[in-house]
Amino acid sequence: MWVLKLKLAARSQLLGALAIKHKVSMTGYPLSYYKDKESLYLVAAGILFGEEARKKELIKDAKKMKEVIELEQNGDFVITVTKQPLFSEPVYNPKIIRPRPVIINKDGFHIWELASFDKKLLEQVLEFAGKYLDGKILSFRQEKLSGIHFTKMVHDLTQKQKHAMELAVNKGYYDYPKKIKMEDLAKVMKISYATYQAHLKKAEGKLIPSIFREL
Repeated sequence: MWVLKLKLAARSQLLGALAIKHKVSMTGYPLSYYKDKESLYLVAAGILFGEEARKKELIKDAKKMKEVIELEQNGDFVITVTKQPLFSEPVYNPKIIRPRPVIINKDGFHIWELASFDKKLLEQVLEFAGKYLDGKILSFRQEKLSGIHFTKMVHDLTQKQKHAMELAVNKGYYDYPKKIKMEDLAKVMKISYATYQAHLKKAEGKLIPSIFREL
């Protein structure tokens, strides 16, 4: 399997521009697409990360955009149908899979990871990304995939559990050595140490065992 990982400019992309404007990050998957003579229509699902007020403003703006054909929201989980140019079709070739969800970062970039048995298909994506999205290769190599990552487990967390986990990951709590103590994370979240610890442990308890319960 050939695996291509790209970093792209977000400002020129529909959801990327919204992420930058509202300081809300997103992660998700393209689910399917269909097209007519003029456009391609992408069906995608994802999860929002950020302050509640900012997420609400992002959704409000998205619903006003003519490129957003459908949008359904349930908490942080969102499903959209968006209009894309026909020339973007190489990215959504059904022979290409997504080992990891798309990352749309509020700081102005996207991360795509795509895989295919056919190297030429990924080379076409690379050409498209370089021409239209200021794409840069992070890696492009042949390897065996160890799994496919999905977003459902994150969606199972409560808002406070997800926020606690977000802070822990982003602030380096899980790095070795740790870059921050749990007490300091609690201060950032403006809650007591005991409450923060409870949120984080419950989040860990949902994420880690859920991987193995279906085995």
